[in-house]
Amino acid sequence: MLPLSNGAQALTQALEYHRERHNVVASNIANVETPGFRPVDILRDSEVEQGRTLPLARTEKSHLNPASAGPGLEGVHRVEDTTAPVGADGNSVSLEREMSKLAANDLRYQAAARFISKHLGMLRYAATGGNG
Repeated sequence: MLPLSNGAQALTQALEYHRERHNVVASNIANVETPGFRPVDILRDSEVEQGRTLPLARTEKSHLNPASAGPGLEGVHRVEDTTAPVGADGNSVSLEREMSKLAANDLRYQAAARFISKHLGMLRYAATGGNG
């Protein structure tokens, strides 16, 4: 069993990951009609290592660093989603696909939030000697 602090830390990282993924998918949805826009997603290092996709590379100094997904998130990389077909305007965002990603991500975020709430409840119960 994980020590108490490790369990809370893992759950906190899950919440941060899903929060950042929500922002990335929402950005894809916002650019559904932007010509030439390619959707991006974020993957954990373990998903990259499993061969799901490769992270984007920084080709110019003026570009933002694509290797980090967001502030405070370690072990997460932004990747271009190359699985969607490209339309006539060069845009490959599928609104239906992005909305399903958003819904699935929301379910995972809510589950992580419930787990951390239960974890904190157990800590509170233990701290009060079972009287709380």
